[in-house]
Parts: sequence; C-alpha cells; structure tokens
Amino acid sequence: MVLPRLKDERAVMPFLLRIQTIAGLWGDRSQRYRFYLIFVYFCLMVVLPKVLFGYPDLEIAVRGTAELMFESNAFFGMLMFSFQRDNYEKLVHQLQDLATLVLQDLPTELGQYLIAVNRRMDRTSKIYCCCHFSMATFFWFMPVWTTYSAYKASSNSSEPVEHVLHLEEELYFLHIRTSIVHYTFYAAIMWPTIYTLGFTGGTKLLTIFSNVKYCSAMLKLVALRIQCLARAEQDEVEKELDKIISMHQRALDCVFLLETTFRWVFFVQFIQCTMIWCSLILYIAVTGLSSTVANVCVQIILVTVETYGYCYFGTDLTTESYNVALAVYDSDWYKFSVSMRRKLRLLLQRSQKPLGVTAGKFRFVNVAQFGKMLKMSYSFYVVLKEQF
Repeated sequence: MVLPRLKDERAVMPFLLRIQTIAGLWGDRSQRYRFYLIFVYFCLMVVLPKVLFGYPDLEIAVRGTAELMFESNAFFGMLMFSFQRDNYEKLVHQLQDLATLVLQDLPTELGQYLIAVNRRMDRTSKIYCCCHFSMATFFWFMPVWTTYSAYKASSNSSEPVEHVLHLEEELYFLHIRTSIVHYTFYAAIMWPTIYTLGFTGGTKLLTIFSNVKYCSAMLKLVALRIQCLARAEQDEVEKELDKIISMHQRALDCVFLLETTFRWVFFVQFIQCTMIWCSLILYIAVTGLSSTVANVCVQIILVTVETYGYCYFGTDLTTESYNVALAVYDSDWYKFSVSMRRKLRLLLQRSQKPLGVTAGKFRFVNVAQFGKMLKMSYSFYVVLKEQF
C-alpha cells in the first residue's frame, strides 16, 4: 500500500492534528464552528428522523435504536471531547515538550525509539483511515446495489421490491420504502452522511489511540533512561537521576491530563457498546439472515474493534507504568549512595501505583474489563431474547 510519507519524523502526532484541524478540534479556535456544524448535520440527518418519525415495526425499531446508539457514540463522544479542549491542548503541549527533550538532550537510542514510534503511529493511522474509508464506501454501496439489483431482477412490475436502507429511519416526508425516486434522492443524501459519520468515528478513535500510545511511549522512555543510568559519569549520576524523576513526573502529568480528557468518553463508550452489542445481535437473532445483515455486521465489527482497541492500549499504558518500577528494581541501586537510594525508592513507590485511563473514574480501561463487558452483554442478550 502506497501511503504519503511522514514529512517530519520528530513531530508529535502530525497526521492526527491535521485531521483534528479539519474538524475544528485543533488549531485556531475561531474554526470550532466546523465541528458544531458537523454535529448539527448529524442531528438533522440521523437523530431527528429516528426520534420524530418512529419505525413501522418492532424489528426495524430494534435495529434503528441500535444504529442511533452506534452513531451517537462517536458524535457525543467527540462532543464531550470538545468540552475538554483546554486539557487536551495542555496534554499535547506536554507531549511535545517531552519529545523535544528526548530528541535533543537524551542518548541517541532513546531518540531513535521515539522516531520509530512516530513512524509506526503515522503509518498505522493512515492505513486505518484507508480501511475506514473503504468500510464507509461498502456501507453506502451495498444497500444501493442490492436495491437496484432487485429492481433489475424483478419480472413482475406489480410486485413491490424491498428497499434496503442505509439507516433505518423515515427521512422526513420522503417515501423511501416504496418510491424508487424518493429512494434515489435518499441514497444521494446518505452519501455525504455516511462519510461524515465515518470521518467523525475515525477521528475519535485515532484521537484516543494516538494519545494513549504516546503516553505509553513516554513511560517507556523513562524506563529506558533508567536503564542507561549505569552508563552515566560517576559525578553526574545523581543529577541524571534528578532529571529522570522530573521526566517521570511530567509523564505522570500527561497521563493525568489524558485521563481527565477522556474519562467520560470511555464511560459512555462502555455503556453504549454493551447496549449496541445486545441490540444488534438481538436484531440478527430475531430477523435471521437478510439483505440488511451485512450493514449490521459492519456496525458490530466497528464497535467491537474500537472498544477492544481502547482496552488494549489502556492495558499497554498500565504495563509501561509498571515497567518503570521494574527498571528501578533491576538497576544497580545497591551501588548508589544513600541519597540516591532514597530517590530511587520514591521513584519506585510512584511507579508501583496503579496507572491508567478509567471509564468515568469507576473502572480501568483494560483487556480484562473488555472480557467482563462481553460476559455482561451476553447475559443481557439472553434476557432480551426471552422477551421476543
């Protein structure tokens, strides 16, 4: 896959910040209206039609409600993120300052590690955007292709043809379930709508993934710097340790800002993910295999990958925080002076404290929590299935 090159390998999350600038979530604050316009468009094209015009039957209502939760998850998550703009800017500036410190003042191998992280994050982000764009295209194309193929294959002009909708909703006063003209107009409207939904969801996922990974990388660099402590000059060791303690504190400040910025985004994500899993799987169980199942499966895959990704990177962040403690323990601490041992003990105590991002300050976001969510969702699904 041919991807645009990373222009500045020393820059902190340049691709993400460029996307956020397009959405009005970074850069000039006078451009914030862009995101709010996107949010209003979402409300007009998705929320209001689903809420005001209802559904023709229960099966469609289940799918429509699940879709509303799925799309609201991205938009309301980014809305809450926009309210934390000040904390997020502090976080990015802190990360940029730490990156400058690593690249200019620390040993070459630490700078090379950070550059490798920058390259990997940039490439992964661009590949994800390509995949996300492809899935959005598939999500828009499949209903249109299925519907027009059904018309082409229909031999009886009096027999009604089922219109496969992108989103289960009644789009204001259009007769999109019965009129092919209205359906064509609806499909044209859905084209920018689907890509807007995909863009917002992708921006949310990249924002969280990139920032959590970068905080993990900073903790990793602290551990690597501790490992390099033994190579320092004898008369410079204690000064170097003071700088390591300062760097560790700045990394902890980054994690605190990260947790403050995204804690309620994670909280809503976990609640809505459980509800979406139950609703969509219930929809498939009730309706069986049909022409609409492909789009439903896309939604299940997206929300599952997104939630697991948050939990995976949350686990990685916690692991890197404990690795700082391991690096201290594995150092030749017994060879250092008494004052240095005290400082190392302080560093050890700080790094042994559980560290990570939480969902509303209730639960840590990690892989173990993801497993508990799956079990809980299945329990809810069994109860709901008995009611249908």
